[in-house]
Amino acid sequence: MRKRSILLSIFAAGVAGAAVFGWVTIRRGFSARAEPSSIETLVATAARKLAVPSSYRQLHNPLPASPENVQAGMEHFADHCATCHANDGSGDTMFGKAMYPKPPNMRLDETHAMTDGELYYTIENGVRLSGMPSFGEEHTLGGDSDTWKLVLFIRRLPNLTADELKQMEQLNPKTEEELQEEKEEEEFLKGGDTPGKSAGETHHH
Repeated sequence: MRKRSILLSIFAAGVAGAAVFGWVTIRRGFSARAEPSSIETLVATAARKLAVPSSYRQLHNPLPASPENVQAGMEHFADHCATCHANDGSGDTMFGKAMYPKPPNMRLDETHAMTDGELYYTIENGVRLSGMPSFGEEHTLGGDSDTWKLVLFIRRLPNLTADELKQMEQLNPKTEEELQEEKEEEEFLKGGDTPGKSAGETHHH
């Protein structure tokens, strides 16, 4: 009987805590501009960790951290991930700042304390109630080598060099306007019209 009373008390405390958490969340509003509260962060972090199956948490990266594998991960990150996470993993981008919660600063211990398998699972399956989509497809456990290369590159983020960041800038997706500017510059270097000038425009002195 005493055990049942203790369990009921714990359950009641949990319900009360959830009610308080919900009330505080509603009072704070639903704006994506705000920073998550410490309670939200704690709950989300715990939920994310619990959501990763133990079979994944125990996985180790099967690929060596060779220059070729890290380079492949860097190229993939610059093309697919940097729009939200930034080339340096800081999350300091136009899209990243507009998300709720904001993308984590992947240079910090919060990310690097995660196991290889946890990073792999997050990339493959995304994170619910956040801006992180799933990038994986249905396949065998830990079978996507591109994702493992991304994990290798994420481990590299705290030590990126200025040269690597510059190289990544060239790999970032381009807008149509940027592509047009590059095309005009190439034509100019080959002896064409001055960039930004149409063929019919002339200079007057």
